[in-house]
Amino acid sequence: MKLWHTLSLSLSLSLFVATAHAAAPTDASIRELLQATQSKELLQSVQSQIDNMTAGIMRDAASSTKIDEEKQKALDKFREKMIAIQKEELSWEKMEPMLISIYASSLTQEDVDGITAFYKSPAGKAYVQKIPAIMQQTMMQMQAKLKPMAEKVKQAQKELNEEFANIDKKKKSLK
Repeated sequence: MKLWHTLSLSLSLSLFVATAHAAAPTDASIRELLQATQSKELLQSVQSQIDNMTAGIMRDAASSTKIDEEKQKALDKFREKMIAIQKEELSWEKMEPMLISIYASSLTQEDVDGITAFYKSPAGKAYVQKIPAIMQQTMMQMQAKLKPMAEKVKQAQKELNEEFANIDKKKKSLK
């Protein structure tokens, strides 16, 4: 039993020492990783997608209501404000420090160096270039899957409502 305790303690201490010696990544190395992954460009792409989604939502909302010229100007002004807010709040200047903090608390210097080396390799560069198309295809296929799923959920909700109605009916008849 004492041997087991000693082995367990030794193993715990060695894991602690190994973890304690894992160097925290530097801000400069994380910036290099963010540059290798083209994170700033990705953020700009996301901002553009948000802008397009906002425009689509506003267009859909406007199509269900009669919008005269004056209201359209107000709507356009509102959209411009929304874009300005989004660009300010999701600016690289605000996002980079947040990302550096997240990466620093999650990765070691060894992790950052290895990941950066991958993204600077031909395979990593190809991945960075192709990931937007991969994500777009994924989103399109997910939407195709979500539509039938939504119908099934709607049907299940209808069945639940019917079951609730039957339960209420039974309770009333027992009273």
